[in-house]
Formats: sequence, C-alpha cells, structure tokens
Amino acid sequence: MADIRMRRGFVDTLDGQMFYREMGEGSPIVLIHQILRTSLDYRLVMPLLGRSHRVIAFDWMGCGDSDAPPKPYTLEEHGSAICSALAELGISGAAVAGHHSGADVAMEVALQRPDIVSCVILSGLAYVGDTTMLRELHAKASKLADPVPRIDGTHLLDLWREGLQTNWGKPRLPADRLDLLSEFFLEQVKTGSRRFEPYVMQFSYDASKKLPLVSVPILFIRASDDVHICSASDEWLRDQPAARLVEIRVEGGGEMPRLYPEPWAKAILDFVDRR
Repeated sequence: MADIRMRRGFVDTLDGQMFYREMGEGSPIVLIHQILRTSLDYRLVMPLLGRSHRVIAFDWMGCGDSDAPPKPYTLEEHGSAICSALAELGISGAAVAGHHSGADVAMEVALQRPDIVSCVILSGLAYVGDTTMLRELHAKASKLADPVPRIDGTHLLDLWREGLQTNWGKPRLPADRLDLLSEFFLEQVKTGSRRFEPYVMQFSYDASKKLPLVSVPILFIRASDDVHICSASDEWLRDQPAARLVEIRVEGGGEMPRLYPEPWAKAILDFVDRR
C-alpha cells in the first residue's frame, strides 16, 4: 500500500514560494482550492485519493502559507503559478481537479499546459454566461471589504460568522463542525488585508470563452445544491459535449470536498482510473 502520510513543502515560482501538501504514490492528482481557502480544502479528500495516487494540493499565491504576489493576480496568473510549480516538481501526466473558483484555475492550467495535464476535473465550475451579470458581480466584489479592526478583537467574529453563511445567503459549514470552522477562520486571517482580491479576479474571468478551448478530457461534477453560477451543467455540456457529468446529491454543494469527501473522491477516482 502507498505511503499516505502527509508531506509538506515549498516550491519556487516567479513571484515567491508556493506551499503544498502531498500524500501517496502513483499517477499524480493535483487539487486546487477555491477562493479564500488553502490546501486544507482537501484535508479529508487527500487520504482517500492517496491510497492509489500521488496527490498534491497547493495553496494559491497569497493564500495560506504561500507568498503574496506583489500585485493582484489575474486568474490566468494563478494558473501560470501552478503550472510553474508543477514544472519545478517535475509533475506530468497529472489529473488536475478544482472546486468552484478552483475549477476555473484548474481549467486554466489545462489550457496553458495540456502537455502535462492528462485530464481535468471541474467541480462546480464558476460559469457566468451572461456578461451583464458578470459585470454586476465584478462591481459588487470590488466593494467588498474586511470588517473594521477593533482593539478588543470583536471584529474577528465577523470572519467566524462567514464560516456559517456565504455571501449568497446559503449555509456554509455546520455549526457543530468546529474543526472545519476553525480551519476556515484561520484561512481568512492568513490571507490578510488582500482577502477580497480573488473575488474581483474571479468576476473578471469569462469562463464561457475559455471552456470551449479545453483540449484534454473533462469530468464535470455538479452538486444538487449549489449557487446557480456553479450549477450551469447545461452550459458546460454545450461547450464541451464530449465531457462526462456526475451529479452528487448533497446539501451545501459549495463545500463538497470538506463536507462530502467520500462521494467527491469516488467521482474523481472513477473517472481517472477508468481512462
């Protein structure tokens, strides 16, 4: 059986060091977290995939323990940074998976380096086909701000509450999952004063123009309960009719890797191992 102990490391990129977690041996699966998270997004998934694969999960530049880039990154630049990290680690033939905004970054990696990507798993791909709506979301994201610091630290309660409910008004994490809430809180604190840059980045990216260009095999994963821009399976399949689609029936699809690691990992393994 493969060694599934967690290993940690840093890899150099153009704008600083990128942190990663790694488990297992075998053909590589690369995991890319969503906005304002870290590789801990996949803490519960990695042991499941690591039984039969080498699994690598990165912290985006500016998130977690990775260095902050000198300027706000575009989504394409996040993709380039991960491509650089994969090259530094000598990884090729990788299945690249991401959830929500992480799926957009995974798609960008597949577009930029199809020579080292064997397939891509796009889970809850953030896809806004209506350009008017995209502009509105970008304007809204540009106005987001952290709570005003207070000397007694009570402003940090606002960050904790974000772990319970999303900006879309949907429940995020269960109140009795203190392990997940604590991880989410620390992820927000570590990102610091530039915490909302990725939202602006996300809504500057038109996935509807990018998805038709992907040349590697695709698996779409759709949650039965998710925000509408991450459930656009009709549009996904219109742009990539040869792709496979798996729907996982859950409550709280925005947190599928954390709340439902078993069915999420199974969908990936079924796709990767049967190719």
